[in-house]
Amino acid sequence: MPADEIPAPDLPAHPWPDEPATDHFDAPRLGAGWSTLRRPATDDWIDLRSRPSYLRVHGGQSPVGKQTPSLVARPVGAVRCSLETVVEFDPGDHRHLAGITGYYNTENWHHLYLTRADDGRSVLELLSCDGGHRTAYPQLTVDTGGRLRVGLRVTFDGPVLRFAYELGDGWRRLPVELDATILSDEHAARIVDGEPAAWGFTGALLGLWVQDIGGDGRYADFDHATYLEH
Repeated sequence: MPADEIPAPDLPAHPWPDEPATDHFDAPRLGAGWSTLRRPATDDWIDLRSRPSYLRVHGGQSPVGKQTPSLVARPVGAVRCSLETVVEFDPGDHRHLAGITGYYNTENWHHLYLTRADDGRSVLELLSCDGGHRTAYPQLTVDTGGRLRVGLRVTFDGPVLRFAYELGDGWRRLPVELDATILSDEHAARIVDGEPAAWGFTGALLGLWVQDIGGDGRYADFDHATYLEH
């Protein structure tokens, strides 16, 4: 028993205010609901001033880079939830990627992004990584018809993750259901020779992700982002 007992003060309830579902990026800094990966949201890669009501993200390392990734994400708070955005991006070539992701760590993620094909077309591509092993889905590549402003959505539905896109004529779902369980603490933990080689502890994220693998100064503008729990 403690030596002294002090009654708690009788204070009125002060609940934390609900955060709006949609972030229009019209504040001078990122909202408290957003997280960044391995580096703070500094002006050298996060820009909320150059274009009012847009989040400008300067591209970082490749999806497996561990030093300076350009990921702006929020924690998954329900087994059924979604993140929706509109991205404007002018990739120069296949080394420039901007889009939306379901993310756990550098070894476990799903990524739908706008990029430039070898023949010069602007396209949407889908890439997954499970335990460090990457899988591309070339049969699902979408020609955007030259559009560089694209709506993107990622949805958690229990053990399934789905992507959808919008090119000005309504939402279309990619015809694939991805394994959402790879974005879990249990899946990320690795045991080698009976000993833990890595622990899973970060939790799943939904985010906006930009890569400039060539270091060419490419950036993407996100018009808004809406997070919903269903």
